[in-house]
Amino acid sequence: MAYIELNQVSFSYPDASSQALRDVSLTVEKGQFVVLFGASGSGKSTLLRLVKKEIQPHGKLSGTIHAEVKSPDVGFVFQDPENQVVADQVLHELVFGLENRGLSTNEMRNRVAEMVHFFDAEPLLHRKTHELSGGQKQQMNLASVLLMQPDVLLLDEPTAQLDPVSARGFLDMLVRLNEEFGMTIILAEHRLEEVFTGADKIVMMDNGQIVQEGNPRKVLKELWESPLKAYVPSIPSLFLELKGMGELPLTVKEGRCWAQQQVSTSKLTDSKTEVQPQSELMKLSTIYYQYDKKSELVLKEVDFSINKGEIYALLGGNGSGKSTLLKVLAGIYEPQRGKVLFEEKPLKSMKKKEARIGYLPQNPKLFFIHDTVEGEIQATMEQWGIKDRDEVEQILIDLGISHLCKSHPYDLSGGELQKAALACLLLRKPEILILDEPTKGLDPLSKGHLVQILQRLNQEGMTIMMSTHDVEFAAQYATKCGMMFQGKITAEDIPRNFFRGNFFYTTMLQRLFRSAPDASIVTFEEAVRACTLNKR
Repeated sequence: MAYIELNQVSFSYPDASSQALRDVSLTVEKGQFVVLFGASGSGKSTLLRLVKKEIQPHGKLSGTIHAEVKSPDVGFVFQDPENQVVADQVLHELVFGLENRGLSTNEMRNRVAEMVHFFDAEPLLHRKTHELSGGQKQQMNLASVLLMQPDVLLLDEPTAQLDPVSARGFLDMLVRLNEEFGMTIILAEHRLEEVFTGADKIVMMDNGQIVQEGNPRKVLKELWESPLKAYVPSIPSLFLELKGMGELPLTVKEGRCWAQQQVSTSKLTDSKTEVQPQSELMKLSTIYYQYDKKSELVLKEVDFSINKGEIYALLGGNGSGKSTLLKVLAGIYEPQRGKVLFEEKPLKSMKKKEARIGYLPQNPKLFFIHDTVEGEIQATMEQWGIKDRDEVEQILIDLGISHLCKSHPYDLSGGELQKAALACLLLRKPEILILDEPTKGLDPLSKGHLVQILQRLNQEGMTIMMSTHDVEFAAQYATKCGMMFQGKITAEDIPRNFFRGNFFYTTMLQRLFRSAPDASIVTFEEAVRACTLNKR
């Protein structure tokens, strides 16, 4: 019998109109690295939670779940880091589980010292947990679970709030835990560019069922020939698009070997007109911000401006100040020093600024105060005097969440919750839309739908400002990118120039072609235009 086995498992939440899982059968052998992927709400999180008895959701369950490992030896990292924090200080959070296990003080010190060193988290040890960024909270949760030294590790989108450097380091760590210590890992993930390379088996879920499973190269080839080709990462996508010969490459190293042997590149010509600058919409001048007088400055001498009609993507490490900067722009935080101007007028004196500035926080749960998505939408319509129900329905259809209107917001997946909050914002038609990690929790198809909506709004005159860890998304759709480092914006440029030559804050295809004669290829579309397969 397999180490973990689900046999014809079906599950439905109370009052749900459809099943979250339908006749799911899955086997995981001891020491395997398994990746679950698929659309938001397809059942990945539910499947993971059913494997660990203590956190199994309430509802109707049928079928059998067998695990040879005891439940206390199964570690779980939640999709939303807020759901896992129990202490008010980082050090207390790290030792909480160890104290409950009854470990000696000496052993706890040894484990914490080792883990803190690995995560380079010593500066955070005595910080309050509520002061941490979303990514820092997620790293703290990961460290807390690993301190328990589990035999099985279940992770629900653990890199969703991590910057590219932290995400790369964490995924490398998972591969090491799997290969060097034999830890069994089941990972649900939407960021697929790098996660497939270390997997023994990948499992695609759709509408509560497993629709594809097996070796990554085999599954990706099959997906390419289906309507679900958006799930194939960029390097194997380019290979399949050009009809490459030989084994499907998954990594940059494999892709570069293939490209050097089979691909010729031509000089890239621009396919889209660079956005012409319009008048300045918002401006920050010499901004300083700190949470309290005893804490360090989060923003330091920040100068920033965004023009009307721009799609601006702000990148940077966890804790670099991106979310704080967005809250200053939205008028939620008032800086200790400096000026925030909206069309050359002080933001703090502007009347009805909420009507002109739409802000979606990193944690969309903060957005909801009603018991259903429909209730939140109705309250939004009444607050802003919106009468056109057809327009509301169209937004819900565009976002693919019409079927979720009767659901409680907290019953939704991370991606579904993100889209529901965005729907309420879009109803107001703000002049500038400020989005904190808008693609967090979104699968590739949902991300494509979001792009269509944002591009249409942008063409209609809406300015869009976002922070993001999604390098591929920023490279493809932003008109301008900025880098946040130690509380300042240290670099700005158009995407092609911004991402050229970077090691981590760049796309997989830029890494692939960085040594090519014309190293300006950044996106998949550019690679398709510039590359041809050598004739044999």
